[in-house]
Amino acid sequence: MPRPLPAARILLAIVCLLLVSARSLADEPSLYEYVLTDLEGKETTLASYKGRVLVVEFFATWCPPCRKDLPEVAALQPGYSPEKVTFLAVSADGTTDTVRRLPGYVKEADLKIPVLVGGGIFIDRFAGIDKGGARQVVLPQTYVFDGTGELAMRLVGEQKNKKKLVTEELDRLLKGNGS
Repeated sequence: MPRPLPAARILLAIVCLLLVSARSLADEPSLYEYVLTDLEGKETTLASYKGRVLVVEFFATWCPPCRKDLPEVAALQPGYSPEKVTFLAVSADGTTDTVRRLPGYVKEADLKIPVLVGGGIFIDRFAGIDKGGARQVVLPQTYVFDGTGELAMRLVGEQKNKKKLVTEELDRLLKGNGS
């Protein structure tokens, strides 16, 4: 019959597991460190938006609900100072061959907010959903991050009251900041 492990060995094993978990979390880039691409193909990060409340709308040109959702969310930007709240659109088209349609879609939708193309890791981290034991990208998704990059709100899929929910969250965050 095997001998039970002494408590010290069990404690050491737990500490090692916690350190490995903490290291893998620390190795994951922050919101501001992920590399995205602008519509001209230039690599960029979200670092210039640090300190602002950030509304990120994940979409794709091939996604019918996104084609309705994105312009509605983007239309909220004029109601907020861009120095305090910035709206961004992040396309999942960069993970497919539909990325070539993006400039035409941006023009057709008359988007006045920055549009970036997300790479596979960024899209999976933020727009990926675990479904039935597999990871799938579900669009549209709307994220609201506070000025430190912490997630304040996440809305997945079509929602009739999305504009109202986003507006309420933005107003709450701005009021909490004394803005």
